Amino acid sequence: MISSVYSYYLSQYGNKSNSKYDSHTRTQLKNTYSKVVKINSQTPVYKLDLSTAAQKYAIDLKEHARALENITEDLSDGADGTMTFKKSAVSSNASAVNASYITDFGAASNDESFDINVKQLACSQLNTGNYLQPRSKHIKPGEYSFDLSINDVIYEFQFKVDNSETTNNIQNKIARLINRSNIGLTANINSLGNTAINIESESTGINGTTPVIFSIKSDDANNQPLIDTLGLDRVTQYPANAIFDVDGDERSSMSNSITINKAYDVKLSKVTEEPVTISLKADADSIVESLNELVAGYNNLISVTNDENNNHFQGTEKLQNEIASIARSYKKQLADSGLSLNKDGTISADKEVIINADNKDALSHIYESLNSFKNSIKEKAEDIALNPMDYVNNKIIAYKNPLRSFPDPYNLSA
Repeated sequence: MISSVYSYYLSQYGNKSNSKYDSHTRTQLKNTYSKVVKINSQTPVYKLDLSTAAQKYAIDLKEHARALENITEDLSDGADGTMTFKKSAVSSNASAVNASYITDFGAASNDESFDINVKQLACSQLNTGNYLQPRSKHIKPGEYSFDLSINDVIYEFQFKVDNSETTNNIQNKIARLINRSNIGLTANINSLGNTAINIESESTGINGTTPVIFSIKSDDANNQPLIDTLGLDRVTQYPANAIFDVDGDERSSMSNSITINKAYDVKLSKVTEEPVTISLKADADSIVESLNELVAGYNNLISVTNDENNNHFQGTEKLQNEIASIARSYKKQLADSGLSLNKDGTISADKEVIINADNKDALSHIYESLNSFKNSIKEKAEDIALNPMDYVNNKIIAYKNPLRSFPDPYNLSA
C-alpha cells in the first residue's frame, strides 16, 4: 500500500515547486498538530477503504486543497488577513526608468513608492580600430597571434594571413574568431568607405580600480605591428557604472538593470532631469491575474469531485455540496466581482467587469466583496487538507464515547 501511495504521489505531484507556505514555524506546526488531534478525537472508528482508487482520491483532495489554501494565503494581507491582490509597479517616466514588482504580493503597502534620479547610465567598453582602405594589404602574409584578457582570464587567438587576403578579409577573420569564442565580447566591422573592426564588451561597468573590462596585447614583438596597424587596442569608450539617487541616497551599479528594496526590478534607459516616481498599483490586469489564480485553485478542487472515477465514493457528493454551498452563499458578491457560478459548481471570471470597475475607480469594492468568500474557502481548504480521508468510503465500526473522547492513533496514522 505504502509503495503505491508514494508512486502515485511522486508521479503526479513530485515536480510541483514548493511555496513559501509549505514551510512553517514551530507555533504553526503545533497548531496544525492540535487541529489534527482534535479532529481525530471526535471522529468515529472507521474501517478504512484502502483501495488504490481511494488512495489516489485522498491524495488528489489533499494536494488540491493545499494548493487552494496557499493561493488564499497569497491573497491575504500579512498584517490583518484582509483581501489583497497582485500589484504592478508604475513609473511616472517609463521611457527613462521602467520597473516591475517582483516580490510576493501582500509584502508591500499600496502607498509604498520611491523616487529615482538617473545621473549616469552604465556603459560597456568599446574598442574601435583604425579605418583602413578595405582592399589594401597592410598586413604581410604569415602566422599571427595576440592575447585578449577579460575577467582575469587570458585567451590566445592565432590565425594565418595568406598572400591573397586584404585588410578587410583580416578584419572579418578576427571578428569571427572573437564572436565564436563566446567570451563576452561582440565584434563587427564598421564601414565608412574605409573599414574598422569594432570590439564591444557584453557587460557594463567597472569593478575595482581597473579602468577596462578587456585588453588586447601582443605576445611578442613580431605581432605588435598587427595590433598597431588594425588598432585592436584602441579604446574609444571606457566602461562606466550607472549612478543614480533613490530618495536622495546616491548609489551606483555595474548594470542598468538593478533591484531596489528586493522588490523591484528596475531598468535604467535615460539620464533624467527630474526624479522619476515608482509606485505600486493594483490595476485591472493584476486583479484579473489574482482572481484567475483563485478561480483556478477553486475549480481544480471541484474537478476532483466532478471526476466520474470518484463518483462511487460516498463523500464525493457531500464534499461537492459543502464547497458549492460556500460559493452559493456569496453568489451576489462573486457576480459583483466578475465571477459567476456555473451549474457544475465551477466558477468563471469575466475580465470586462474588472476593467469597468477600474474605469469607475470602484476596485476597492472588489476587495470588500471577495474577502469573506476568500476566508470561507481558505477555512474549508484547510479542513480538507487536514482530513481528506473523511471523503472516501469509510464504514463506521464504533462511535466515540461522547462523555470521554480520545485520539485514535490508527485513524491518525491514515
